[in-house]
Amino acid sequence: MAKWGEGDPRWIVEERADATNVNNWHWSEKNATPWSLNRLRELLTGFSSEDGPIVVTIDEIKKIDGEATANNRKAKLIFLFEWVIEGTFIARVSGSEDEYKGTFDIPNLSDENDASEVDVNSSLSGNGPMAHQIRQVLNKSFIAKIQDVMGIYIRELKEEFSKGLILPTDKVKPQVVTTGKTSVVDKRQFQNTVVAEKDASTSGNEVFSTKEVSTSDTYKATPDRVFEALTETQFVRGWTNNSIGEWNFKEGGSFALFGENVTGTFEKIEPNKEIVKKWRLKKYPNNHHATIHFQLKDTGSGTDIKIIAKDVPTHLAEETQQGLDRYYLSSIGRTFGFSQRM
Repeated sequence: MAKWGEGDPRWIVEERADATNVNNWHWSEKNATPWSLNRLRELLTGFSSEDGPIVVTIDEIKKIDGEATANNRKAKLIFLFEWVIEGTFIARVSGSEDEYKGTFDIPNLSDENDASEVDVNSSLSGNGPMAHQIRQVLNKSFIAKIQDVMGIYIRELKEEFSKGLILPTDKVKPQVVTTGKTSVVDKRQFQNTVVAEKDASTSGNEVFSTKEVSTSDTYKATPDRVFEALTETQFVRGWTNNSIGEWNFKEGGSFALFGENVTGTFEKIEPNKEIVKKWRLKKYPNNHHATIHFQLKDTGSGTDIKIIAKDVPTHLAEETQQGLDRYYLSSIGRTFGFSQRM
């Protein structure tokens, strides 16, 4: 892959007085490497994969080497990226204090591969009574979930760096191309983002579609204990890893969690039954909030907990659903020993 700034000089646009790339004729490019380094580290830091009683958590990212660019030539979008990632992980088994450590690497995250084709190699150090089962988890669910995360990176790369790369043109028909197996989206799709999902919403000048996502679990605890874990400050500090900035638990009160990446207000509180929030991720369109229902149902032997998120921007629906499952349900269940998944 060509290095940043080392493209063929015949295709690089020289500056014009009006700074215009007429009809997108010349090659123009954006350096996506710094953004990619930060986003890949965000997605992988603290990542965990659960399979039955086994939880595999990425402990440290040792290396992220590579580069990424977004290019425009004659109104064609071409994304070039190539990354090698290395790190360590810790595997734990519910009910045991033993830790199993190992290393992993991702050698071929590139525009030549779909997310499902990205290789994830792992090596478990030492042996133990659960070593065989952990290796099975590493070879199945751990790989699949890492590939899902790489899919989020690829999608967000294209969304982020398609904006403004193709300039207005007097040509009527826009063009779409692919390089290798890289899917490239029509400029108009990013301007209008009109998808046949649910309702279209607007925020400022942004137009986007929304959808509903949900996730659920059954906790081995009574509804009042689960409600306490969801609402009382000292317990919230536990399952957010002390990442709580504001927590004013009352109707109309505001909250901020996870380094203020999640903010909102409490709209309805029905003790031991339901909490309704206006809730937003920092990357949601400006001023847009989803409406999230935390619903508790007494089963007699435990509590069914369901999180329903409405009006979620469609392009962030998968990330929202995975975040609610990982940072809320799984984290609460693991912190307090509630979850039957364990």
